[in-house]
Amino acid sequence: MAPSLSVLVELLLAALLATTLIYCVKLERGLRRLREDQENLNATVRALNTGIAAAHASLAGLKAAAKDAGETLSTKVGGARALADELGLLVSSGDRIASRIESAIERPNRTTANKSLGDSLRALR
Repeated sequence: MAPSLSVLVELLLAALLATTLIYCVKLERGLRRLREDQENLNATVRALNTGIAAAHASLAGLKAAAKDAGETLSTKVGGARALADELGLLVSSGDRIASRIESAIERPNRTTANKSLGDSLRALR
């Protein structure tokens, strides 16, 4: 008894269906892994977005702190410059007073009061 043509066709179709079933199972496993990886990627992106938002908030805080520090520093530098100018004026004034005192001491024939002042100043040197 020779197998009939219809039996051979049915066996061929069964083999092709079995092969298709195997590929479908492999494809389903691959899709499952892809979905899992997609979920992991989504979680990573969410964590990254959270980190970026925190970084933006930190940057805003740093900018505000830098601005405050700059304003404080500017105020203190302005005050220091004013004090330096005032100190320069005081030094100039002190130099002029010292020059006048020296010239008063070195002038001969002054009154006794100036002489005694000069003697006192020389004694201090």
